[in-house]
Amino acid sequence: MTSAAPVTATLPASTSDATGRARAGWLAGVGIVLIAFNLRLGISSAAALLEALRDALGFGPVTASLLPTLPTLCFAAAGLTASPLARRFGTERAVLVALFALAAGLGIRVVPSTWALLTGTVLGMSGLAVGNVLLPALLRAHFPHRVSVLTGVYTTVMALGATLAAAVAVPVANGLDSPSLGLAVWALPAVIALLVWSLVRAPHALTAGGGPAAHVSPWTMARTRLGRLVTAYFALQALNCYALVGWLPTLLSDQGMSRGGAGAMLAVTQGAGIPATFALLAFVRATGRLRPAFVVVSVSMLIGFVGLLVAPVALPVLWAAAVGLGFCSFPLVLSVIGGSGSGAAETTALSTLAQSLGYAVAAIGPFALGLMHGATGGWTVPMAALVVTAVGQLLVGLVLSGNRGTGPEQPSAK
Repeated sequence: MTSAAPVTATLPASTSDATGRARAGWLAGVGIVLIAFNLRLGISSAAALLEALRDALGFGPVTASLLPTLPTLCFAAAGLTASPLARRFGTERAVLVALFALAAGLGIRVVPSTWALLTGTVLGMSGLAVGNVLLPALLRAHFPHRVSVLTGVYTTVMALGATLAAAVAVPVANGLDSPSLGLAVWALPAVIALLVWSLVRAPHALTAGGGPAAHVSPWTMARTRLGRLVTAYFALQALNCYALVGWLPTLLSDQGMSRGGAGAMLAVTQGAGIPATFALLAFVRATGRLRPAFVVVSVSMLIGFVGLLVAPVALPVLWAAAVGLGFCSFPLVLSVIGGSGSGAAETTALSTLAQSLGYAVAAIGPFALGLMHGATGGWTVPMAALVVTAVGQLLVGLVLSGNRGTGPEQPSAK
């Protein structure tokens, strides 16, 4: 009598593959959320602590104007490296490099000196630039059928991170008795994101259908009507956003508000658009209509700017909330970018074009606002200039949304 061979239960290859893909999808989703959480921490915390850093380090008005300008300059210059990095090393590894630069840059700012503050800001913001450009392509590659929904998720998480940093940066720095140390604390979330993202691998779609191997030049997208309109709109909304984020606490402090209160208003600005983001993107998905959403965000920003020009401390919460709703222009234009093109390569090209050129233009905003404030000794002229750019954003948004008669889930690059 022969003994029966042992029976080994094995899962079918298809079931094992599906389980592996599901696990990889969850890991990529968590990684993208952690990246998004980090994308504005270093900027909002620096804006809230600008006056404290100026007092502690003793830098002058030129450096004070340069500091809020550096993020947009880095986004413009370093953003151009995102596509070559993704093509050479793969999108996931390029993001890993970006997170390392972000964590290192934010950590350098622990040194209480102006050179460390500026050097760390350049390195960290360069990492942010690559992450900014590649996130829409990551969504397109890992979650091709959920681009709009996940754009809402990650922009909301980004806003939560910015709100948290703006709200607690001053109390944290005060508790640590050092604005430099309070600024460097925000490197810790970047380290966590770096560790998680090191486990993420590229989906098959990246190498088989539009990843790094299928290169599309950003300048090809510049020859399309959509590419030009998206870039123009991105530039105006980024200029308005970073000019105000960089200077709002200082503006309100100059009007007699406490530094903690001014930082809280920045938190209101960053947080007000969080529920509105999901509502607007859901509306676009349901109706396929971009124009009403673009009108709402642009008009809201215009109202907030006019309020800060006419009576900045009369109703600061209202003006901050209106501007915060206006900041929803960012997820709207990102949803257009993420849903455009025939694959991840074209999405990366459009994202590179819009963000690199857009941020190059946007860099004018914070620096020009600081110079105008220094030259006039007040905020009337700087805020009047922002009212003009908000009108320009509204007009370009009307043309862009008319050019894109459908929502972001119907891609087109023509």
